[in-house]
Amino acid sequence: MSSIHEYVNQLRIIDGHEHLATPQIRKKENQDFFSLMHYLESDLITAGMARDALGRKAGSDEERAAAFLKHWERTRNTTYARMFRTAMEDLYGFQDWSVPGILAVNEKVKAATHDPNWYDKVLYEKSGIDLAFTLIQTTKLDYDRFRPIMFMDFTFKLRNRKDIRDVERNAGANVHTFSAYLDAVDALLHRFKTEGMVATKLGHAYWRSLASGKPTFQEAESVFNRLLGCTLEEGLSQSETESLQDYLIHFIIQRSAAYELPIQIHTGHHETSVSSNGNLIPNSNAALLLPLLAEYQDAKFVLLHCGFPYHETYLSIAKNYPNVYTDFTWTYIISPTAAKTILHQMIEMVPQTKIQGFGGDYNHVEGTYAHLKLARGIVADTLAEKIAEGALKEKDAMRFADRIFRENLIELYQLDL
Repeated sequence: MSSIHEYVNQLRIIDGHEHLATPQIRKKENQDFFSLMHYLESDLITAGMARDALGRKAGSDEERAAAFLKHWERTRNTTYARMFRTAMEDLYGFQDWSVPGILAVNEKVKAATHDPNWYDKVLYEKSGIDLAFTLIQTTKLDYDRFRPIMFMDFTFKLRNRKDIRDVERNAGANVHTFSAYLDAVDALLHRFKTEGMVATKLGHAYWRSLASGKPTFQEAESVFNRLLGCTLEEGLSQSETESLQDYLIHFIIQRSAAYELPIQIHTGHHETSVSSNGNLIPNSNAALLLPLLAEYQDAKFVLLHCGFPYHETYLSIAKNYPNVYTDFTWTYIISPTAAKTILHQMIEMVPQTKIQGFGGDYNHVEGTYAHLKLARGIVADTLAEKIAEGALKEKDAMRFADRIFRENLIELYQLDL
């Protein structure tokens, strides 16, 4: 093992993006072996498994284990499968890929779920993660190693009166005008920040295009008033509400900048477990954000997932826009080969202070552990190659690793550790 590999492996990590439930939520849900599928489930589905085939209502544990094994054979080559195997072998000593083996390890997973020290063991001790940002649509995390990020889509994905009521309930306000609605959204952002939120998140690439027009207040207000006039069951179409959505996206960016909150935006690949293949991947091309990036130079945009598969354009954008920050969340497990290529190019193109090196993007800590193990290896291999070709000196490669795995996130998200 080279010295750069040793250095990267011992670094303490700030994890910039997760969907990890709190230990309390995991215990309440009594999560088991079949709760740990997450990304692997998408590959199982695209290999022919029916959606929800592994859910608790799908049958007995034996039946679910048999269904899993049938489709595991079809997809065990993917990196999602590799991450699952790494987590199960390293953390549970699991080797017996049979129905009895799965039933046995299922009991171990359930025991871990009820172990009050499991998160610290996996995240802090085994993974080397000091702090992780998680998005589970609450700021009440009750776990010292977590910081919240909140999806704000619910404030602008307005199709009916019920959607407005959801915002009213969260904000503790009654809304009768569009101006009052904007005040409610602003109050939510302010409250979320006071409750520890470190960034806002826009995930609209999953359900519409990243492209946003610039409607007037009056145009947005007209659509909002139509929604106020609807019953809870009635609603408007996506095309009818798009101008209102666009106005609110601008507003959320403006207020996030005012509160010094970076804005994480999903770009690139869609996960079928989220989208059910219901949106078009071209809607996620980071190039569609260019008008917003150009307009809001005072905002800090964190464009997630390296824009894959549109990473060439993504790299050019990150190189040219001071307010754009790159993020490798999820990228390593989509394709380690692509991630390594992107990292090589990013080292050549993007200032190192603008690069965030890791976000597990998992909903269980076992996946985060396996993902970070893979990410450390890819980053160390890439830096070793840059050293070998003379592009970086070893001390510069070590400084780069410090930056992307820790220091950049402390600075960008203004963390007090």
